[in-house]
Parts: sequence; C-alpha cells; structure tokens
Amino acid sequence: MGALLKIASHDNGQRLDAVLAKTYPQYSRSFFQKFMKKGGVTLSGSVREPDYRVHVGETFKVADFEAFIVQTEASTRPDSGVGAVPKILHEDAALLVIDKPANLVVHPAPGHRVGTLTDWLKGHLGSKIAKVFTNPERLGLVHRLDKDTSGVLVIAKSILAQTAISRQFHDRTVKKTYVAFVEGIPSSKSGIINAPVGRDRRTPTRMAVSTLGRTAETAFEVNETMKEVSLVTVHPKTGRTHQIRVHLAAIGHPIVGDRTYGAKSLWHQAYGIQRPLLHAERLELKHPTTGKSVTYHAPWPDDFHAAQRCFRAAFKILVVLAAVGVWSARSARADDDATPKPATHTAASHSTSSSKGSSSSDIRKLKRELAEIKENLAAVKESLANVKDAMDQLNAGDRLRDLEHAASELNGKAVGTAAGAEETKTQILEMSRRLKSQQDTLEQLRDQLDRLQSQSIKRQNGTAPAPEPAPAEGSK
Repeated sequence: MGALLKIASHDNGQRLDAVLAKTYPQYSRSFFQKFMKKGGVTLSGSVREPDYRVHVGETFKVADFEAFIVQTEASTRPDSGVGAVPKILHEDAALLVIDKPANLVVHPAPGHRVGTLTDWLKGHLGSKIAKVFTNPERLGLVHRLDKDTSGVLVIAKSILAQTAISRQFHDRTVKKTYVAFVEGIPSSKSGIINAPVGRDRRTPTRMAVSTLGRTAETAFEVNETMKEVSLVTVHPKTGRTHQIRVHLAAIGHPIVGDRTYGAKSLWHQAYGIQRPLLHAERLELKHPTTGKSVTYHAPWPDDFHAAQRCFRAAFKILVVLAAVGVWSARSARADDDATPKPATHTAASHSTSSSKGSSSSDIRKLKRELAEIKENLAAVKESLANVKDAMDQLNAGDRLRDLEHAASELNGKAVGTAAGAEETKTQILEMSRRLKSQQDTLEQLRDQLDRLQSQSIKRQNGTAPAPEPAPAEGSK
C-alpha cells in the first residue's frame, strides 16, 4: 500500500533517512537505510539514497514496510522447493479448514514464490478461485501461521465468508488454542501475559516486547512438567506477529527449538529438534453461513509425540536414579546395623547361645534386602529400556546402552549372592559403589548441560556472541 511523506519546513536540508526515522519511530535509522537501498523510497519515480538532503514541499512515496520485511525475510532463506501437503480437516461451500504441517510457507514472497500454501490452494480449489478474491496471492486466507508452526488454519471460499470470519478475528471472538513445549518450569500454573509487541528496532525481522508496539495479550496454563521442560496450553487473545513466541520468551520460558527468541541450541544438537515446538491445536468460531459455533481440532504432529516421549523418559531416568540413591543410603545404614557387636564379659555365657540366632537373623535380613535390590534393578532395567526406545529416535542410544550394560552386570552380580552373610554384605557394598559410579556419570552429564545453559544465558544477556537467529515467517 505504502504512504506519502511531505517535507515540512523544520526538516529542510536534513538527510532523508533521518527524517524517515523521526517520522516512523518504531523503525530504526539503519532499517531505513536498507529499506531505501532496496528502492523503498522514491521522488517523482526516482529512487532516493539515504544521504539525500530533503527540501521543503517535496513529496516522497514510501513503499509498504511489511512487504519489505517479508521480502527481507524471504531473501535470507534458501528456497526449500515444494512444501509439505496439508491435511483437510473440514470443507463445505463456505469454508476450508486444514491442518498445516510445519515447513510450509503460507504466502508467496520474493525468494519463495513456489511450494507455498497458496499454490496448493489454487490446485485444490481450481484456477477460478483466483477471480473470486481481489488479491490472488492471498485468496481466502483470513489469518496465518508461521512457516514452522503446525496446526489449524481456516480459509474462506467466498467474499461473504471472508468478510464474516475477518470480522470475528477483528472483534477477537475467535477462540484460539495452541500447545507448546517451553524451557523451564513456570512459577505459576497459569497466568496472563499482557505486553505490547512490535518490531525489534535492532533486527526488523524479529518482534519484541516494545512500548511502541501494539497491544497483545496471551493466557497460558501449565499441563505437565518434565525437569527442564514444561508442556503448556496457550490462548492468544490478540493476533500479533510472533506473539506467542515473544511473550513466552519474555517471561523467561522460550519455546523449545525457537532459537530466534532465545531457546538453547541444545535441543537441536542433542535431541534433534528441528523447529519451535508450537502447534495450533484448536480453533473455535461461528460458521459464516449458519452462525453456529464450530470447533476444529488438529492432532499433534509426530515430532510433538516424539519430543514428549523423550522428555518424559529423561525425567523418569532421573527419578529412578534418585530412588536408587535413597536406597543406597538405606542399605549402608542397614549394613552398619547388621554388623555383630562384641559381647561383654558379664554376658559371655549368654552371647555364645544368642550369636547363632543373631547371625541367622542377619542373614535373613540381608537376603530380604538382596531381594529388594533385585526388584529395584529390574525396575531400573525396565526404565532404561523405555528411555532407550525414545532416545534411539533422536540418535542418543549409545549412553543408554552403556547404562543398560552396567545394570545387567549389577544384576548378574546380585544373582549369585545367596551364600553366606559376609559375602552378601560385600556384594551389596560393591553394588552400592557401582550405582554411585553411575550417579557420578550422570552428574557429569548434567554439569555439561548446565554449562550449555549458562552459556545460553550469557548470550541472552549480551556477554557472549549470540547464536545466528533462525529465520521465521508468519504470525504467532
């Protein structure tokens, strides 16, 4: 669309980029310098450079900022070819509802003209659909999702339907439900994030919480916590670009895999997560023809299920190892209690007769403890097997195989310990030492994770070089 900028007397003789930055304070001067070098500002049809000195009465034509930003984002991404094919959730004469997969761009843009959702719509609805709408590149799209966000997307098939649904989005009567895995555990089970969102002045392709931004509100609920990851349900009241991602990062819990907004690189390097784990799960609105309330639901994609299995398994192994640590401490105390005490001179005649009974009691007690050890080791092996199944999908099975082998060795040691109280106690202590060794190994792994997290925090605070932002496109 663009706009016209007429130069007033108080701006006479100033640089054009400085006048633009003063007129549109939500954008930085460096942004306008790039904007102008791309031909974003013209005077009488001629492109003007940032250092052009303006004169009173001149009228400049300023291109649409949003279109320029979309072009900039697209030019930084290699074309990925044909995107994934969406799944149809519902279709009638007025509406088409789809489950958009990740890695599918919604609108064409310079640098990504093919393989978009719009291309798929033209093929699905037929070439005549382009004549129904004024903008052939948007067709009946009334809202959008980021390239890497999956889930429910509604498309109107007529002008009347488009107008009716657009009004509902404008009036904020559409109920949107997203699910996401976020880093850390929020301090409260639910909350509302109310913070304006606008373009990041330093990096215009990113959004940020900004006093110059537009009003934005997001409610969230914590559904499940798994050590360093939480599963949350999110209800955005407004629909600003990247709103959910910006708001969750602003409260210190960026979406897992969302490196653009501060997520750790660990998720990609160690877990193989390729995108921000954000999914548009449900959408409720009034049907444009019947006026009745309708709800459309998109099931979780495969990478969501795989991530949840992995996070749960990692959490379970920590719980099991903590339980083994508690048992080891109890076992050590039991060994001390079972150690025979020397008899006193005054009870010498009685100690000989009672020592046999005490020894038998100690052996029975140690055998019971040995049985408990076997049960605990069996539980550990079962948990390790479950973890191995999940982690193998993410190319992290080597460590689990080592742990499983160690657990098998411990179990084998436990099988032959039924002979003699002293031998039993020796084997129990040996197993305790081996379990302690396994715990130490895990602590070393956790120390490595903590160091990675510390490095990430330093990057976010500007004390270390920040990771290269991952490109993103679209909304929410």
